[in-house]
Amino acid sequence: MTKSTNIELTYANWRFFPSWTENFKKETGDGSFDGNWDRLIRGTTGVENKSALKQHQSFIAVALRLAERLIEYPEVERIALFGSLAKPPVLEPHPYSKHLRDRGVHIFHSPKDIDLAIWLSSVDNLGTIRKTMTKTVTDMTEQTIGLCDGAVELFVFDHLSGKYLGRVCHFNKCPKEHIDCLIQGCGTPKHLKTMRDFVFHPEAISRVNSEVLFERTPTVNLPSANLFAELPSNLPEELIEKLVDAPGIRIERIVSTGHASPPGFWYDQAESEWVVVLRGEAVLAFEDETQILKPGDYVLIPPHRKHRVNSTSLTEPTVWLAVFFDGKKKAQKMQ
Repeated sequence: MTKSTNIELTYANWRFFPSWTENFKKETGDGSFDGNWDRLIRGTTGVENKSALKQHQSFIAVALRLAERLIEYPEVERIALFGSLAKPPVLEPHPYSKHLRDRGVHIFHSPKDIDLAIWLSSVDNLGTIRKTMTKTVTDMTEQTIGLCDGAVELFVFDHLSGKYLGRVCHFNKCPKEHIDCLIQGCGTPKHLKTMRDFVFHPEAISRVNSEVLFERTPTVNLPSANLFAELPSNLPEELIEKLVDAPGIRIERIVSTGHASPPGFWYDQAESEWVVVLRGEAVLAFEDETQILKPGDYVLIPPHRKHRVNSTSLTEPTVWLAVFFDGKKKAQKMQ
């Protein structure tokens, strides 16, 4: 195993954190979130709501610590967090009191487990990975309410094919001579758990529903090479998928379904951006002009030229291709 590498969680890079829902406007002013959980918790009313947010915060901390330990194994190529922890805490009808539920009282959902997807180039070391998972969780159990070994699930995928292989088993012995061990395919290879009638749905780890915590060699995240593949018709948040991430350049596919920039918000980025609309329609606004972009229309946005998206098509997905690069040298020559 190699020396431990710290994973720094920058919430600004997470799809939902820059602009949360109406549920958080009272606590943060405009719904945005800068990663200060303590401030958010202090500004939230109700013991149950505070407890739910603390649970969310502490479970994410466990996921990050486990990811830090797992990337010490060279066969770990990618780790993603999915499920309820990869989304903003949501309000739900009061789960414990029928009286409060009937009155329409909602509280924040309290996460019960931690779901991590892990892509491996080899499954020969699953036994050691299982021990690392168990030890990491055990070490953090006392300081994390509601945490136990069974609360963490590692869903294993083949790095090359992307095929779902199973879960890392919690049993310290394989086979454990437990009824679950009798399921056909369970424990092949050892410590890889297979569950009867369980089907993993790929959308659970799509960019809409997950957050990548680690990627050893960033690659194309799309399931195919077609830019129009698997276009969702309705998205809670704009879908941004990184296609290329190399020194000096980043290429993204962006899918909008009626999305627009929040009122008063302006992009002000340090890099140049060349963006083209491939499908749908969008209205891009600058401080001094507004442009309607239809399929084939593109625009080059220099560094720090403020811009925002006023609207995107409501009748079909708007597909953008955005290329970000360092335009400083080019800008100097033009001056």
